Amino acid sequence: MDKMGRGRNLGKIIVPALIVIIAAIVLHVFNGNHDGDSFAVNTTGERGASLLYDTLRHMGYPARVSRRPINMGAANHMYILIQPHLSHFDDAKLEAVFDWINSGGQLIFLHNNPMTVFDAAIPARGAAFGSLTVYEIGQGILVRGRADQLLNINLMDEADPGVRIEAVLRSQNAQRVVFAEYYQTPLAADTFFNSLPPIIRLIMVQLGLLAAIVIWYVGKRFGNPIPYYQEQEREENEHVHALARLYMKTRRKPK
Repeated sequence: MDKMGRGRNLGKIIVPALIVIIAAIVLHVFNGNHDGDSFAVNTTGERGASLLYDTLRHMGYPARVSRRPINMGAANHMYILIQPHLSHFDDAKLEAVFDWINSGGQLIFLHNNPMTVFDAAIPARGAAFGSLTVYEIGQGILVRGRADQLLNINLMDEADPGVRIEAVLRSQNAQRVVFAEYYQTPLAADTFFNSLPPIIRLIMVQLGLLAAIVIWYVGKRFGNPIPYYQEQEREENEHVHALARLYMKTRRKPK
């Protein structure tokens, strides 16, 4: 087998091996936190909120995850915010949220901070409902509670907060229950890529790495190598010297 054939066979082995190694590295980076993000409904670890989400789904509630602002949803949808980053809510956005509640929106706001911009903006007096507080605002409601009570580890020990939330959902007869995870990432990281599900981001990164490897590998094989010849620079009076040498040789020939 010639060297070119051995090189091609070696390339067929190296390229897939590189793809597998890089994919494994990407998987490790994306899954570095095996428990997942805190307060996320797809996190099954102690700091996740999957127990509440899965229980509601099992009970028949049309629960889903949203990565869009809550004021873009229908008024008869119940939105649940668990420990959101408050950097999302400036005065204009906070006013838009309360306008949405006034028009019939239903919001469950769970945050460990006892005094947030939401609490300062609530115009009504609330009614205690177990560990929750229910505020009637216009045609809608806002339910206030602590986020850590809905963590998987705490909800398994004390189910009352989850039971209370289910009672609120039942009493309001919400057509859809939406966990608004749009607000769980900091505002600075609120990009299109970060808003995608983790599996989609992983696939996009893998495709990008695969494309880079293919371009790098194939890019060196566009046709046979072209030899480089350096042109020798000729002197202006080179022919004069050649004729002179030829003339001198003819003169030296014996008669």
